[in-house]
Amino acid sequence: MNKKYLFKKSIALSVTLILFLSVLSPTYGRETAEKIYTGINNANAILNNIDYRDVKQTNVWSKEAICEVSALEIMKGYGNQTFGRTSPVTKEQALTLIYNAAGREAEAQVAAETLNAKRAADNRKTYAPAMWSDGYLQLAANDGLISAKDLEDALTADQSTLTEGSFYRSSAAQRQDVAFWIATVLGLPPVYSQQKIFNSYSDWSQADPYKIPYIEAVLQNNIMSGLGNGRFNPRGSVTREQMAQIIQNALSIILPLRGYERKLGTIESIESSIDFTDGQSITRNIYNVRNSNGKRHQIITEFIAGKSQQDLRNELNGSIKERENTDLIVYKDGWLGKSSILESGDRIEYTVTSEGKVAFVKVISNISETKYLVAKVNSINKANQTLNISKVFDLDYPNVDLEDKNFSFDGEGKDVNATFVYSSDVEVFVDNMKSAIDDIEPGMDVILSITDNMITGIKSVVLKLRDQGVASGIVEDNNPHLGYITLYNEKRLKDESEPNIKTYNYSNPKNITIIKNHKPASIEDIEGGDSVYIKFDDEGNIELISAVDNYVQKHGKVLSKKPASLAIQYDDGTQQILAVSNDIPVILDKKMVDYDSIKEGDRVKLLLNITDSFTKLKQITIEGDEHFIAGIYKGVVDKLDEISNNLVVKNMEVLKNGKWQRVEQKGYSAIGLAEGNEIYYKNNNIDPDFVNKRLRGNQAYIAVEKDYGGEEKAILVSFKEKDDTELNELNDNILLNTMGSEGELVLKNGKNSIAYNKGTIIVKDKRLVTGSSISPEDTAHIIANREFDNGKYYANVVEITPGNDQNSIVIYRGRIANINENKDFTISAFSQLNGVNWDFYNTPKTFRITYDTRIIDDSGVVGQRNFTDYGESSFKDRTVYILAKGTDALLVNTVPYGNVSVKGEIYEIVGEEEPSELTVVNAKIYNSSTYMWENSKDMRLRILNNSIILKNNSIAEAKDIEKGDKVRIIKKDDSRTGDAYIIFVESN
Repeated sequence: MNKKYLFKKSIALSVTLILFLSVLSPTYGRETAEKIYTGINNANAILNNIDYRDVKQTNVWSKEAICEVSALEIMKGYGNQTFGRTSPVTKEQALTLIYNAAGREAEAQVAAETLNAKRAADNRKTYAPAMWSDGYLQLAANDGLISAKDLEDALTADQSTLTEGSFYRSSAAQRQDVAFWIATVLGLPPVYSQQKIFNSYSDWSQADPYKIPYIEAVLQNNIMSGLGNGRFNPRGSVTREQMAQIIQNALSIILPLRGYERKLGTIESIESSIDFTDGQSITRNIYNVRNSNGKRHQIITEFIAGKSQQDLRNELNGSIKERENTDLIVYKDGWLGKSSILESGDRIEYTVTSEGKVAFVKVISNISETKYLVAKVNSINKANQTLNISKVFDLDYPNVDLEDKNFSFDGEGKDVNATFVYSSDVEVFVDNMKSAIDDIEPGMDVILSITDNMITGIKSVVLKLRDQGVASGIVEDNNPHLGYITLYNEKRLKDESEPNIKTYNYSNPKNITIIKNHKPASIEDIEGGDSVYIKFDDEGNIELISAVDNYVQKHGKVLSKKPASLAIQYDDGTQQILAVSNDIPVILDKKMVDYDSIKEGDRVKLLLNITDSFTKLKQITIEGDEHFIAGIYKGVVDKLDEISNNLVVKNMEVLKNGKWQRVEQKGYSAIGLAEGNEIYYKNNNIDPDFVNKRLRGNQAYIAVEKDYGGEEKAILVSFKEKDDTELNELNDNILLNTMGSEGELVLKNGKNSIAYNKGTIIVKDKRLVTGSSISPEDTAHIIANREFDNGKYYANVVEITPGNDQNSIVIYRGRIANINENKDFTISAFSQLNGVNWDFYNTPKTFRITYDTRIIDDSGVVGQRNFTDYGESSFKDRTVYILAKGTDALLVNTVPYGNVSVKGEIYEIVGEEEPSELTVVNAKIYNSSTYMWENSKDMRLRILNNSIILKNNSIAEAKDIEKGDKVRIIKKDDSRTGDAYIIFVESN
């Protein structure tokens, strides 16, 4: 072919190529790269060493970790293409790996040479690995990882001469040792306020106490995890694949010690060029990477063909030594390769050295295939394989702890709540540990990997956005006039006494970008119950608030409280029963309190997550004592002054200890009306006009509360008919209550039932409650009237006398589902003793095991260490009584089930030191059909080894029972003999 033609064709092709490249990447001609990195020149050698047959052809969970730590030359295989995944790591190997990871090889080598130099010439070690290993042991002794005696044992030439308890350098390293060593070498401070080790692992007490703070440190930094069965196994061994995972988990700390940095980016384009200037053909590939900080980075590899004048010769035979290519070690699609497997659109994590070389590249995903978002899990439907989530924000990479804050608050205007199908082989990681979908729980924060609208990966995450200039939480209060917003963070530890409530100030809302439900909004649109993310500028000022109305804030009053539910009457008059979980946050006076602190009649503020299919209670705030009933009065109403909003009353009396007493002020008194007050007449809620037109001169009963200034205000006023007759004050026990907002009471010593309705003032625990809160066996002061027309009785006031406080012992019964040794146990469903009745709840309940918890079975006291759900003496599926204060179990007892209540007076006790029988006279048996106590003949009952005895709200022993005590006993049947399962000593 004509050379001139070829020359012209070559020029034309070159111009075409230049034009083509300029069209593909017009920005790179103008944008200067922030960083330029190169590959490494020993990629081939490293890849050959990592070609592990026992890893490559498997689907083992540790594959990625093994590849990464091997590529970084922290760990090496055994040779013969073998890594030895399941081989235990010896003590000297563990110390060597940890010091190598921290970049202290040189120190170890110097220490080894110093040790070896001190040996006699014929005792010096000549095998380099054995000599260097001594250096790592010396470093460990210097740093306090092992003792001087351990070092002496380890350096003993003949290890067979060591005795039991000596430090064998070749024995398997224990998990607690590895935790202690890696925490110390990496500079993690010991954590003495242990949370994870105590709260998560049942075998924590088996660990060396000195090492527990270091175990806690590696747990809190997610460097090590448990075995997935509630055990840490501190004295267990560590395999090589586990060691690889531990090192990979610690890379965020290790890499800076080695002078490395880990970066994230996306390959936007790949450019190739060839250089012939040195007589060789050098192909350069430039990977243009958009770093997560938005800047352009370049990674350059070179491949050389041909010979150069600078080529060097082998000194042994004179052959040309080929120059090394600079290439990359890339982990993609489950194994290692070179840069040739990288593609445009790949999201990569790249580790760079202080010399500007890229030591390792991991392909996370491709932008055309996978997207990421942070979400809160609402519910899991395993039958349909779906996950319902509340979206938090979008991510470019599956990482939220980036200084560049690489996330989007309102990407693509997506719905806040969404449901996705998850794949059958979804990858799940919880606390950086390979897990299963069963380990994902509602309320968990997760990063989701989504491919073709299907979840392919789930990773639990602890949001640390405040470190990145972002605060998150639920709005407690937003006050644009005073310029502050208060957030409640629901991710609290269960044993915290203080809720995580923080207030952030802002001066000029116009300088803040407000987004509500992914649309522009104003500061006034941010409301209590909203989930928000607040972004701060470099000076700490709020620059953006992004909110979604995941939650609704409602105010109301507690009508009824059960262990697993609350009946609420909202301020708009509607009522609802809400399910309550064991870990529901309850706040009083800005402090976290127990669920038991809630009383019927309390005013509460609720945070609710409301969807079309459910209403979920997220938080309860008790509104304090401002709505406590401060007193109950009666008097003749002269008028209701609508100008001053006062009720004018004459001849006023106050109810004290069940008796009416005249107040000090004579004549007329004025009582202001409280906000939200109600006035009733004949069970009808009436207005002020009706009072002034029809009821002037009528007697009224008035319940008052104190306002913030301490002034008494009427919250409930109940009028009676003039012709009806008030009875003498009644002080009696409630025998029966038909329950409801309207119902009837039967008194223990009364002959007639007494009706109550919405206008009846019912007070319990200083709260205004409904009739549903009155229980059989309650003691009450009752003010009743008799109707003139028909002679029926109705209550105007029912004041329940103070009973047991929140520290009272409550008795439960249920079947044990599981036991976390020395920590807690759960019963699958339970009954709670309420007076003489057992109230059943078809929901699990968990009780804490404390140092004071006693376990008793038929043979006597059982040690807490033997209270397990496995083995021959397992308590799993056994039915037990639990005596508890709050959720703390005081007593767990296997005494048989009893459903018959007996009461009477002890006439005789058999056995003074160890009572075995008692005789009850004036006995009565409770008839659950008629709700009446019926007379019975005297009873002679046996006291068992495990009979439950309660006296003065404390657990007592049989010897504490005395002749003349009045008792209530639960037994099997209504016969005159039998076993006393539970004995309540009521008085002497």
